[in-house]
Amino acid sequence: MKGSLKFSIFIFIIVFVAIGIIDLTSKKPIIWDRTFDQKDKNPFGLYVTHAELPHMLDKQAKVIDIKEDLFTYFESDNRLNAPKEQLLFISEAFDLGDAVNNRILKFATNGGKVFIAAEQINQKLLDTLQVDYEYFYDNQDDIEEEIKVELTQDGIPISFNKSTLDYSFTKLPKSATILGGLRYKEHLLPNFISLKIGKGSIMLHITPELFGNYYLLNNQKQYQYVARAFSYLDGETIGWYDFKSKYNESKTPLRVLLNHAGLRQAWYLLLVSLLLFLIFKSRREQRAVKTVLPEPNLSKEFCETIATLYYENGSPGNMVHKKVDYFLHDIRKKFHVDTLLIHEEEFLENLSQRSGVSKEITAEMIQLITECQKGSHFTEQDLRNVNTKIEEFKVKAEM
Repeated sequence: MKGSLKFSIFIFIIVFVAIGIIDLTSKKPIIWDRTFDQKDKNPFGLYVTHAELPHMLDKQAKVIDIKEDLFTYFESDNRLNAPKEQLLFISEAFDLGDAVNNRILKFATNGGKVFIAAEQINQKLLDTLQVDYEYFYDNQDDIEEEIKVELTQDGIPISFNKSTLDYSFTKLPKSATILGGLRYKEHLLPNFISLKIGKGSIMLHITPELFGNYYLLNNQKQYQYVARAFSYLDGETIGWYDFKSKYNESKTPLRVLLNHAGLRQAWYLLLVSLLLFLIFKSRREQRAVKTVLPEPNLSKEFCETIATLYYENGSPGNMVHKKVDYFLHDIRKKFHVDTLLIHEEEFLENLSQRSGVSKEITAEMIQLITECQKGSHFTEQDLRNVNTKIEEFKVKAEM
């Protein structure tokens, strides 16, 4: 058995090493999921954006990460009434609930500036801002693979992959300022606007993919587009809300294993192997255990037998004494009274109070017990009477 265990451990080590080598030498697939995570280095993560944002802004500007709940954030340091930071949100969907939306509006009304880049924006917030947008499409057959995107401040069109540019604003209030859009033929379809809200403003950009790692690293012009878009954040402090912070999981060793494909496969393989090992090992070594039935409780049958013997022997007096003794035992066990003091007034009071039986009935019961203890000659009728009185008392006392 020791030899087989060593062999199993050796096999596990070989499997781990093989999976590690395959994982290190294999080409990692590119993940195109739009995570918009500040720690994600994939094309549509925000790792590069997060690192480059301080360099895109004014040199005196400071970027801080907001990882706490926004409801708590706005309520602290009087931020709603005296905004200290300008806020940045980048995500596929912006829907933080009505309570947070109301605070964002109040934050902007009191002089704050908010930059939201999201493809899906809460409809109630859009209705409040009197804004709407829809999917952009071209019904012509010769759809180009690229489309020009530009900011109105410089008017320089920059080429982007058209597959990521799907939306444009179709409804804007008079107070809206178009900051950028999609250059389609002779038209500029707005996808980046600013809305004046009280003393502040809210900027909406409905193409968040443009701020991902891919376009910042693809070419210099696309990098400049992102930098110019962020230049509208001109405050001294920029607070970037991390949408993924509330979903971050603890960095335990097991979490590290599960985050890497090779280590995850090795971990699952190890668990399955251990399970199979335990199953086969238990089947080989487990012995059949004989079923031992517990001894049956024959107390009731024993009592019936003894009672029958007494009855057949014609000794009702002996049975009366036994009946009284068992009754006194039950009283001691149930009500915790000393039956040796049965003739004292204190015993009568205690038994009546603890049993809930009236004092008169309790006194009659004590009198009957006393007579039975003193007597020696009883008939079968006396036995029946004593048994009836005792059972009636037990019912009243809930014994």
